Amino acid sequence: MKFAYQLKAARLAAGLSQKELAQKTSITPSLISRYELGKVIPRLETVNKIMKILNFKQTDSISNIYENDDAFINIPPLLNQNISLVTTQLSISKTDLKLRNLQIDNLICATMSGNSMQNLLNDGDKFIIDISQKSLIDGKIYAFNQGELFRIKILQNLPNQQIRLKSYNNYEYPDEIVAISDIELIGRIIYKTGFL
Repeated sequence: MKFAYQLKAARLAAGLSQKELAQKTSITPSLISRYELGKVIPRLETVNKIMKILNFKQTDSISNIYENDDAFINIPPLLNQNISLVTTQLSISKTDLKLRNLQIDNLICATMSGNSMQNLLNDGDKFIIDISQKSLIDGKIYAFNQGELFRIKILQNLPNQQIRLKSYNNYEYPDEIVAISDIELIGRIIYKTGFL
């Protein structure tokens, strides 16, 4: 119920009606009403969208929105990515972490840059990397360094200590084959948020 009260207070402080907030967030007015009545708890992407529109400040910590078990945790950013730390910030609920058996100490977030993974990860999408998941599983998406480049690709094991780097947008970015020793795995992408 704490989120419901804070949402309503923030909406009123922003001078928006439920209908106006619904239009800005592409959510139905009836769903906004249900959020404010505490009948429905929004998904993480929706909370982030609402926070942005209502101008929640980082000091308003989203972890205060929910009661203990449903609190949100800020995921630290990947430090070597050339993106502002403020724009890279991402939160995820403790419940989601528990359900997926994820450890907060193994998670970092980053922002997609470029369109090699377009329609799966679009330019500007935020995502979470689990740095403990470095065992290669064919067809999964990984973050890795290749020389000076930070890259996101679908990886596939090949014979002779080689690996195929696949882009989701393979029309513009054809598959590459490299030696496993040519890349340094950071971890597997486990979560993404963003607009289509």
